[in-house]
Amino acid sequence: MLGGGGLVGHAWHLGILAGLADATGWDGRSASLIVGTSAGAVAGAELRAGLHPVELLRPGVGAAPVTVPRPILHPRTRRPAALATAGRAVAARAPAGLVLAGLLPRGRRDPGLISDAVARLFPSPGRWPVGLWVCTVRLADGRRVVFGDDDPSAPAEADLATVVAASCAMGGFFRPVAIDGVDYVDGGSRSVTNADLAAGAGADLVVVSSPMSLDRSAARRVGRAGDAPVDRRLHRLHRLHRLVHTRRLARELAEIRGTGTAVVAFEPGPDELAVMGGIAASMDFERRVTVAAQARATAARLVGSPALAPVRGVLEAAARPG
Repeated sequence: MLGGGGLVGHAWHLGILAGLADATGWDGRSASLIVGTSAGAVAGAELRAGLHPVELLRPGVGAAPVTVPRPILHPRTRRPAALATAGRAVAARAPAGLVLAGLLPRGRRDPGLISDAVARLFPSPGRWPVGLWVCTVRLADGRRVVFGDDDPSAPAEADLATVVAASCAMGGFFRPVAIDGVDYVDGGSRSVTNADLAAGAGADLVVVSSPMSLDRSAARRVGRAGDAPVDRRLHRLHRLHRLVHTRRLARELAEIRGTGTAVVAFEPGPDELAVMGGIAASMDFERRVTVAAQARATAARLVGSPALAPVRGVLEAAARPG
């Protein structure tokens, strides 16, 4: 399960997967099912294109840009993208991300830069990769639509590159992506991980990479005593935003465990947050190398700890030939 998180989140995924490969020999490409949301959808497509996580850490490999891309900007508007969707989301007490997806204006940036990058990984785009689910949200009604899992509400003829771009189409930042005449937006609007999709999947182990939430040690920290008041307020705001995702992920993990499936989640701690920055830094191109390196070291350290010995055993067994 690969969650959302922008360019920084994408680097986090690659680092986590590389660290697991370092420590256990397990290759993320061999996962029977990959569920990707937003940045995680890009990483999932890269894995299904046959690229090893360690290989993806090299500049120029995969779908990540090697320079800050110049966005194609559409005309500015202040009109909410889908006011009715926002209203229904409020009435249903749906996640705040769905409310924002409806209230925010249509973004000015063209998500074609994402679809073009993913399309280059698949010379024969007609066949959907086996075992890849990509999460999106249908803008008109806020419904989660999962491409690749036989979701009856998903258009059958959608191509992977377009769907991945739709999964990344953050409200107010990217333009919604039209698929079969219907607008889709960021799959993270409902949940940044959508980990509940793994409940009952029959897996030996579910591995969740969640760059937008917090591990327990980070969740307990509010800010440094020496910070200026404005910095402490900003830190609290970023922390609150992440705590929302942390709590939702906790419910999703409990749902998976309720089916008898083992699950492990990799979430940023204080050391990781120090290099990832706040939520506003998720699209910071300059942070990717440092974030990936930190995540790689963190994953190897955690999976090597006594607490995760059962997880390490499962991954090492899956890595053995035959």
